[in-house]
Amino acid sequence: MAIGWRLPRSFLGRLGLALVVSIGLWWGLLRTPLDVAVSGFAEFLVRAFEYPRVTRLVTKDHRAEVRRADFRTDSRIPTIPLTEVHFNTIVLLALYLALPRPLSRRQLERLFMGWSVLYLTQTVNLWFHVKALYAMGLGDWSLQNYSEFSRNFLGFWRYFTDLPGRFSFPFLIWLGFNWDLVGGILDRGSLDLPAESPGNKQQRRRRS
Repeated sequence: MAIGWRLPRSFLGRLGLALVVSIGLWWGLLRTPLDVAVSGFAEFLVRAFEYPRVTRLVTKDHRAEVRRADFRTDSRIPTIPLTEVHFNTIVLLALYLALPRPLSRRQLERLFMGWSVLYLTQTVNLWFHVKALYAMGLGDWSLQNYSEFSRNFLGFWRYFTDLPGRFSFPFLIWLGFNWDLVGGILDRGSLDLPAESPGNKQQRRRRS
């Protein structure tokens, strides 16, 4: 009788190695391109909903500088750390690489689709950071241009995409695209108890 699920040691062993490989890939190859890709799409989204279009997100030292054409020349330029936005790429890569045959065409296609979804969540997270900065971080200008409802709304979703979102999105995406494989791994790792013997059954009936 199955009483629970556990991950088999073979998967956990592959996951440890995959995590090391994923950290190396992200740190050495993907970090800078992701800075540009996430900030570029977030800038497009910000400018799509503002008039006039004055916002520019400039990547520098793994941070996004939020520049507006209507800032004074002596204004302090706010920045947003980009590493915190897309570091969860490591988690998604590690989970995919730990699965059987991670470099097969099927799994590479699933990785591409899953990574695309994660990229969208990272972009939305950065968008909420920029909008929350405008709503709450620019003093009197923020109070004049954003309502209390807007500040609460943007603040909540910035927080949600920061903490619960960043840590849960990679797992949810991985499960969503690989449930058939993950379900098989969990089934193989289920805890099974030996069947009850006939003698034990008879003794239990007599006691009752």
